[in-house]
Amino acid sequence: MRAVLTAACLGFGVVQVDVSVVNIGLPQIGRAFDADLGDLQWVINSYALTFSAILLLGGSWADRYGAKAIFSAGFILFSLSSIGCGIAHNLPMLIGMRILQGVGAALILPCALSLIRLGYDDLEARRAAIAIFGASGGIGMAAGPLVGGIMIEYWGWRSVFLINVPIGVLAMALILKNAASTPGLKKPMSSYSQISIALGVATFCFAVTEASTAGWRGDGVAALFIALGSAMLFCLVERRIAHPMLPGRLFRNPITLTMLLAGIATNLTFFGTIFGMSLYFQNILHFTVAQTGLSFVPMTAVLAAASLVSARIGKHISGAWILSIGFGMGAIGFVALSQILVSTPILTINLILMLIGAGTATATPSMMNMMISSVSHHDAGIASGLMSSARQLGGVIGVAMFGSLIDYPDALSFLRGLSTAVLLSGATLLLCIGLTAGVAYRTPSRRR
Repeated sequence: MRAVLTAACLGFGVVQVDVSVVNIGLPQIGRAFDADLGDLQWVINSYALTFSAILLLGGSWADRYGAKAIFSAGFILFSLSSIGCGIAHNLPMLIGMRILQGVGAALILPCALSLIRLGYDDLEARRAAIAIFGASGGIGMAAGPLVGGIMIEYWGWRSVFLINVPIGVLAMALILKNAASTPGLKKPMSSYSQISIALGVATFCFAVTEASTAGWRGDGVAALFIALGSAMLFCLVERRIAHPMLPGRLFRNPITLTMLLAGIATNLTFFGTIFGMSLYFQNILHFTVAQTGLSFVPMTAVLAAASLVSARIGKHISGAWILSIGFGMGAIGFVALSQILVSTPILTINLILMLIGAGTATATPSMMNMMISSVSHHDAGIASGLMSSARQLGGVIGVAMFGSLIDYPDALSFLRGLSTAVLLSGATLLLCIGLTAGVAYRTPSRRR
């Protein structure tokens, strides 16, 4: 299973890198295509939008057609669209290729977690595998700015997309050679459910992104109404069919619901921070691209270490406690980050980012393990897709929230908006601590 775990980690890592790596190249892409901040948000959110919208379908298809087949198909699409991003000659083409990247990523991620769930029956072995898997995603998120900064400095912004191709080839080779074919569950799937949930998530993400730049009017409001209508249609269809896409038992499980909210909060706060701090380093401190990437190195290092430490202490204390510790660390870090100025020493900023990264990495493995362990193996694919969709939805909201609050040319207004955004992030994590404690109190006492 080591080869399969390696391929799954490569998949998780590369799709997470592609969420954060673009942040570091936004000024260069903006200059290349004469785009403003609102347009540049779409370079990020077009990927996250389709990623979120298709993830549930990816999880459902993994259950129906087999995780191995869907994982491989996803990597083929992801690699081809990465080439398209690398050769894009205008902003619409780049955004279009990012949309296809998001579809590919949505097929990769739930299948990767499902392959781990199906491959490890032993609880402790699965806990360790998920910790490594979670660490790969955390490293991917934080390493994106570093990798992007170095590559853009020497080879230009297009190189950050083209590097995905050899990674994709390696991951597919490992899976095709080493993974057992996972039998699909021949359960019927309603096309109305699939279309309505994808349309609902996509239009909600569009509405949030539009509102961050233009306010709640025009296209943003129309998209929000479409999203609400799609959600209502999805619920009606799911109630009437014998084999719903999202089984009701998932939403009757308090652990599942709480972990979904925790997943939204984790990506909202983390991706929003990466987006905001990338612009802080370049637009406020006037760092070069390489300097900006190097500024995220301490956070990247601590993410890997904290994920592995989290897995070890998970053998001795409950997942709910680990989540609370991680979110508490993050909340403290966000309060500290709200106080930074133009004159704040870079060492101080690095220490704060390390605390935020450590908190995220501490919480993520337990969050994912509690989620996947709370469902049967028959629901592994759709539960993985549901968690991944919730996290990507959180990322879209985070980027939109930070973008709307820091969209100012002068340093004072930018820092005031950044302070508000990170304080809201800290409050979100505190809310999650309360919800997690509530679930732990109501659930029979046992280590998860």
